[in-house]
Amino acid sequence: MRPGIVRRVATLALQIEPDRSRVLQWILHTPLPALGSQTTFELACNGQGERVIALLRDVLAHPGASPPQLPQAHAAQ
Repeated sequence: MRPGIVRRVATLALQIEPDRSRVLQWILHTPLPALGSQTTFELACNGQGERVIALLRDVLAHPGASPPQLPQAHAAQ
């Protein structure tokens, strides 16, 4: 894991979701389908944290009509 990658992810995530506890839950427990359904923490531990950084930067750059939200796993239908 690159030093500081989780902090960089958290800093970007807090620009989308200001609740620190929600950001921590997201980092540790939310699988990201766009990134192989791994959590942010798993990706960071596997040296792929920059992929999460890119995803969050994309969300911030293209928020759409509603306020930006942290990427979420989609519920099974």
